[in-house]
Amino acid sequence: MIWYIHIGDYMKQVFLNEKTIIKYLNILNEEMKKNNLYGDINLVGGAVMCLVSKSRNVTKDIDAVFEPKMKMYNLIEKIAQNNNLSKDWLNDSVKGYLSPVADFAEYTKLSNLNVNVATPEYMLAMKCLSARSDNTNEKEDIKYLIKFLNLKKYEDVEKIITKYYPADAFFVKTKYIIMEVLENET
Repeated sequence: MIWYIHIGDYMKQVFLNEKTIIKYLNILNEEMKKNNLYGDINLVGGAVMCLVSKSRNVTKDIDAVFEPKMKMYNLIEKIAQNNNLSKDWLNDSVKGYLSPVADFAEYTKLSNLNVNVATPEYMLAMKCLSARSDNTNEKEDIKYLIKFLNLKKYEDVEKIITKYYPADAFFVKTKYIIMEVLENET
């Protein structure tokens, strides 16, 4: 299900769920097939939390990196127009948070699009890097991933984080968010 807010003369997408994420990835694949394009998409963020862990019901957009970037962006925009989606329903704004040692696993192979998802450890590291104490979804995602990975101590979480990012890349507030999550789990 997707909920919309009517703003002026257009509809703005507010949320995507597992079913609609899959639907629009399949539409993207069909558009790629029509254009004789082949590509890869690596999903992160809320889309992974909806699709793989099912720890979340919805996400506001699909964060990903993909190739061929510009050709896919043209198709993404076309899909947005044809389906009353926001222009950034699928975007690569997360690229600034990617690690040089990114860790993805295959989710599905469509005819023209390979879909990969961030592994739970990599998702935890990314979530910790981007953590904002005022973002309930991020805190809940971190909480879910810590529990899923059966982590009990801050040092265990830190070991995973530093596998992907230098320790000095994290804000002090991240440590407090992790410690709060761990405290509430024990």
